[in-house]
Amino acid sequence: MKKSIDLWRSEASLLKMVQPYNILMSSPHISASGILGVVLSAYQGENSASSKSEDESLPFRKFSLRTQGENSALSADLFASFSLSAQHGNFQRLFLDLSKFDARFDIPSGSKFISGLTSVAHHLYKSQVPSTEAIPAICPNAMVSFQQQIAGPFSLRVDSEIAIDVKDFRPRVKNPVFALEYALKVLGSAKAVAWYSPNQEELMLELRFFDS
Repeated sequence: MKKSIDLWRSEASLLKMVQPYNILMSSPHISASGILGVVLSAYQGENSASSKSEDESLPFRKFSLRTQGENSALSADLFASFSLSAQHGNFQRLFLDLSKFDARFDIPSGSKFISGLTSVAHHLYKSQVPSTEAIPAICPNAMVSFQQQIAGPFSLRVDSEIAIDVKDFRPRVKNPVFALEYALKVLGSAKAVAWYSPNQEELMLELRFFDS
């Protein structure tokens, strides 16, 4: 199930006789979207036993929907994702006509999130320190991205994960990726991307279509 809403979208007209460098990035806006889904997993043989042992290895009791047979298992779990996008500029002018920020928050396991939240609430109610395993369980996987036009079809982009350090509960930048993008104006919604990951020590050139 997916739901998208526009919190704000510019109604101003585009510059006449000037084609945007990327038609998918020509509308200033602030929008949000959310996805909620279900994952069904089936296990057979040794995999059914190993999946059960992974759940039991957690220091807190994990809430789950699971059917266990003699040599098989079937489980169901929820996942959710929330995104926020904000853009300024139409990407038409030669300089600084695009500033774009995106953030995405993923909860890959609803059962783990509910169990972790219950554990944290239980410890706080008893004036105890929550376990270091329960805190990451309730923190969604966060990804942020910022893109800025430099000149013409060229723009710089930085993507990074944000993780919570359980030692001091402060956010930490994790696995940043730096990219230089060249919008292929003649194709309308394509771009060439050169990106570099310092942590992975990887450099790659890509050609992307319909990527906003």
